[in-house]
Amino acid sequence: MIAVRNDVAVVTPSHDLDAGAGDLLREVLTEAVREHLHVIVDMHAAPTIDSTGLSLLVRAYNEAKARGGTLSLAAPSRYVVTVLHTMKLHHVFTLYPDVDAALRAVS
Repeated sequence: MIAVRNDVAVVTPSHDLDAGAGDLLREVLTEAVREHLHVIVDMHAAPTIDSTGLSLLVRAYNEAKARGGTLSLAAPSRYVVTVLHTMKLHHVFTLYPDVDAALRAVS
């Protein structure tokens, strides 16, 4: 679930970011933020998100920011983008169309 590209952790959830993914996603995001300055969450295989997923992303974002790092989202679905807008989180997370665009931005 974590790959490292150019010293950037790329976390790729394999399904929706919901309560079912909570424990594993929490562990993976915590590890990624602890070990890497920049973290990209590749959302291409996670078409939906619920409050649990949002909470985990916000927590990881805050931890990354506190360490002087970043956490951004790549390839979020239209649904995820809508949820981010609804929750006023589209100003928090930097969104990229794909991982390559996110990697170019943090290089």
